[in-house]
Amino acid sequence: MQQHVLIVDDQRDVSRLLRSALETIEKGLKVSEAPSGEEALLEASRIRVDLLIADYRLPGINGLELMKKFRALNPQGKVIMITGISDPRLLRQVAEASSDAFFSKPVSMGDFLDAVERLLGLARTILHTGNTGKLSAPVEQERKGISELLINLRADLNAQAVLLINNMGHIEAEAGQLPDPNSSVSMISALMGMFNAAQRAASIINHADSHIHLFDGENMDGVFLPVGPAHAILVVGKGIAKARTLASRLEVLFVVRDELLQRLKSIGVATAEPELPTLHPTVNEPMARQEDLPNEFLDIFDQIGKKAVDVNSFWDSAVEQGTTFSEPDKLTYEQASRLGLTPDSAYDK
Repeated sequence: MQQHVLIVDDQRDVSRLLRSALETIEKGLKVSEAPSGEEALLEASRIRVDLLIADYRLPGINGLELMKKFRALNPQGKVIMITGISDPRLLRQVAEASSDAFFSKPVSMGDFLDAVERLLGLARTILHTGNTGKLSAPVEQERKGISELLINLRADLNAQAVLLINNMGHIEAEAGQLPDPNSSVSMISALMGMFNAAQRAASIINHADSHIHLFDGENMDGVFLPVGPAHAILVVGKGIAKARTLASRLEVLFVVRDELLQRLKSIGVATAEPELPTLHPTVNEPMARQEDLPNEFLDIFDQIGKKAVDVNSFWDSAVEQGTTFSEPDKLTYEQASRLGLTPDSAYDK
């Protein structure tokens, strides 16, 4: 029977990111969302909810109150609490509540999905950096190698945090902590939207691994670049995007990127480059779909496949053919002057 997961968060980008993560579990889960505890309880009263995923801070009743009311409706239902609060007293209160699992933001997506599979009794398919379970020795070694690469990269760049993120917004490995953990989910969601758009734009010129994004801030900088078609590195730290040292930092980043890509391929995580459709019948190189481009671009691309004409050959051909007119029944001004049909010719007489 299909199991139902209900996500309760008033931040749309957070619930969307969690939903996208859940949809990577190929178990046919039914996932729905609610922006408040009251609406979540209404949903839970109408249909069976197997797993409730709730943020602590909600409009109206908070996550703990929601959990108590949900358990009264469905004693067999499982609950995962998520919070971005930093108050030690409230954080301890949430951690000590009777939820089945508890995560502080930023949420480790590998641990989150692993908890979902465990609570719903699904086959465990999620492999993540923190998992020390039944991984084969080579896979475990490569996972540790990825973590070590990020740790060393953080030290080499003197960065505050280095994250390896996949194109679904899941943090697969990390070293250090982002400056504002409470907003990390929103930031990663925005970054991955940019990542997917940039991959699409870069693929048009057949350089999908060459784009890089710099964020030069007053107190904190960021560098974001792809690792193959399905992953990206985010580096955050003070001064790392400054022009005078950027070249040397990028050189280090590119070396680490290449090694990360090899390690990801070795454990079957990195995906192959997507096959790009042909733009137009007259274009030999695949670039983009015709319907994706403005009409004015199509005339330009129509000329790409045509053979170039030498300038001298063009004028020799023009001389041989002589002058032609699109309207042969009309006279030019010069012809009219010779026949005395212009005002100037009348005065000459």
